[in-house]
Amino acid sequence: MTGVAFALAGICLIATLMLLSLYVGWAKQRMVDTPNERSAHVVATPTGGGIIFLSVWVVMIAAAALVIPYQATAALALGPAAAALMWLGWLDDRTPLPTSLRFAVQFGCAGLFLLLWPWPELPPGWFAPLFVVALLYLVYSANITNFMDGIDGIVALQMLAFVAGALLILPPTILSLSILLLGAALLAFFLFNRPPAKLFMGDSGSAPLGLLAAAITLAVAASNWRFGLALLLLQGVFLCDSAVTLLRRALRRQNVTQAHSEHAYQHAKRRWGHARVSYALFAVTLLVQIPVAYAVAWLHLPFWVSAIDFALLAIVALLFRAGTPRTD
Repeated sequence: MTGVAFALAGICLIATLMLLSLYVGWAKQRMVDTPNERSAHVVATPTGGGIIFLSVWVVMIAAAALVIPYQATAALALGPAAAALMWLGWLDDRTPLPTSLRFAVQFGCAGLFLLLWPWPELPPGWFAPLFVVALLYLVYSANITNFMDGIDGIVALQMLAFVAGALLILPPTILSLSILLLGAALLAFFLFNRPPAKLFMGDSGSAPLGLLAAAITLAVAASNWRFGLALLLLQGVFLCDSAVTLLRRALRRQNVTQAHSEHAYQHAKRRWGHARVSYALFAVTLLVQIPVAYAVAWLHLPFWVSAIDFALLAIVALLFRAGTPRTD
């Protein structure tokens, strides 16, 4: 990282803090999340903060592309897709949109990233199946991150851990500055979202963050599959909780796209509260997932250890009753 990169990160952090301070006052009067039967919070709280920190991030990666020419590739591929999904989430935060429209835009944003990123040449016959798998992964990641955004600080902390892990594990790439700037914007937002939250990110923040995590993972995996696997490990907490929850709901023939409060973290929150659960999961990613991911990426551990890691996370999700109806 150069001095210019850290200067841009500092500007991103300060600009996000300033704009969020203004936004909270506005949102208290115009955009408040009122608790309902599925809510984990009990106090009406301003929402939609994702529109601020992601807007700053998009502007900053565009500025970085002007200052550092080789950053244009990342800005062009990541910025438009994230911005479009951010605005969809903003509209959905204000007035719920039809599920069909949300999925259509999500697939469109995922496809836009896949078309704009400079992928290496593939062997004949591989393009179509890999494109479909990548498309589904991008949309799945956007949705599960949205589903997991149910208690104070959980998504912000997991994404900060993802950023920290990516910067620690990956060698310098054209994505490094975009990841650093995302971390700066997220850190500013977390100061408002930490338990007890003064501001929620809403769909305008959670779904684009899920798309970005998956997009970065795919872009890295295209160059080095071990580094891509490492980034997937950094998403293990969300991937395993959501997978176990959705599988159990599907086995009970329930609508897996319907909002609910049956994730493992939600069951845990009802026993231990927002702060303990969010910080505990952050510690798992920071102290377990990052070291395992680093060891797998840099050949200190065989790649199949990743399967054991995911299996253990899934078992923990089962122990915390992921996918079972709430009894309170």
